[in-house]
Amino acid sequence: MQELAVRLGEPASRAETQTALLQFLRSRKLEAEVVEGLCIFWMAARGRGYSPVAELASSIPKPSLLSDLYLDDLGLSPQAGGAGLKEAPEDFEIPDDFDRVQGVDLPRMFRTALSRLEDSTGLSFVRQMAYEWAENRAAYPDAPYQGDPWHFTRSLGDGFSGQLSARAALRAISAYLRTLAVAKQFWGMPADLAGERALLALPVHPTLALLRPRRPDWFPGRTDFDGDAVSVEAALRALLDRVKTVQPDGELIAFSSPVVMSMGQCVEVSLVRWSQAVGSQVEDADLGAHLKAFWRRGQALPSAGLEPLRTTTILAPPPLERLAEVKSKAWPMAGTLDFDRLGYLQLDLYPSRLFLPTLPGVDQMEVTPRDGQLEVKAEGQVIADFGYWNAGWGPARPRQLSGNCGSALISRGTVYRESVGSEGEMLRAFYLWQVRTLHRSGSFDEFSETLAMGTFFV
Repeated sequence: MQELAVRLGEPASRAETQTALLQFLRSRKLEAEVVEGLCIFWMAARGRGYSPVAELASSIPKPSLLSDLYLDDLGLSPQAGGAGLKEAPEDFEIPDDFDRVQGVDLPRMFRTALSRLEDSTGLSFVRQMAYEWAENRAAYPDAPYQGDPWHFTRSLGDGFSGQLSARAALRAISAYLRTLAVAKQFWGMPADLAGERALLALPVHPTLALLRPRRPDWFPGRTDFDGDAVSVEAALRALLDRVKTVQPDGELIAFSSPVVMSMGQCVEVSLVRWSQAVGSQVEDADLGAHLKAFWRRGQALPSAGLEPLRTTTILAPPPLERLAEVKSKAWPMAGTLDFDRLGYLQLDLYPSRLFLPTLPGVDQMEVTPRDGQLEVKAEGQVIADFGYWNAGWGPARPRQLSGNCGSALISRGTVYRESVGSEGEMLRAFYLWQVRTLHRSGSFDEFSETLAMGTFFV
């Protein structure tokens, strides 16, 4: 989608790409397919200077609340929708395959969201979604589930997870969007609420859509993390020095990436900077083990977009008392973006790769795409940059790895760590690290996992 958006923005390839994409849109059979196609035009308009043609609005065979939102944001008038919508008949019975695909071919979040609406209103949202699911089976009568995902991963061996879009997912998301349209048209659901719930079906987060993969010059070497905790710490300190050489005024706040990806071994390195006040009840040597739950739960940062498709995301940093771990008197300097305006196609970046400053004591932050990266502002000042890069080798990854990409959050200066602590108060800084090593002896065996973790002060 990003590459097609680039082609739409380049004069030499614009006409050919536009013709092909309009033809693609007109041939779509599901609402979610239309939205994914429209998202390409939107990305080109927001990031590549593309001006959409009026023909785009008339090339929508399956309109939805979300396609209307994209067209409106592009300055085009959506065509009249609502044709063909109807409530599930009284004798409709939910098919078995509707429940069977939940949590397998797609996340359960769409069904869960409608279930909550059903609980609060008493209206049959889930049953309506199941009806729409049964109805859109006719869009692809010969292949309602489409193919075998293991075709792409079987040769890699056991224990791999594919980053693949399933037709069952597109059908279910389309059923979700149609259910919201039915609720708006027949059940009196407020337009604002229906539009807000439709954002759950965004294929790409508006702020993340313009990210471009770019591996940094300071990326660590392949063999730096083979060894004991002492050698890992030495490699991590060398990594910090390389970052400082490339960006003298910057500090590495957070980093996570596979650094070795081979058929026999994979090594993933993660690193987050922490601050610590006086009065810790945990010995320095035990901090790594004491804080290991951070790698499972992280620290989600609440976010919101002031407008549904605005590329700037507003973050509300948590207060220090909610951020700090009680016994160690320590808190992470980076958390991860929450699931608002999620973007279901961006699985590699969720949830543990999207690092942003925690910044306790500040009212809000702004995150904006800039030159293929994200720029983080607080109180009108740029305080950090986030970037990511590809680090895998195909459309699948070992299940134990958090993603097929790497990411880093680097500060601009030290403002990001000056929001807490009165003058004269002693704060210490340390890095919490984790190295995940996967091994296997046979090319078709599942990987076994070894975890090492620790801390070092700076």
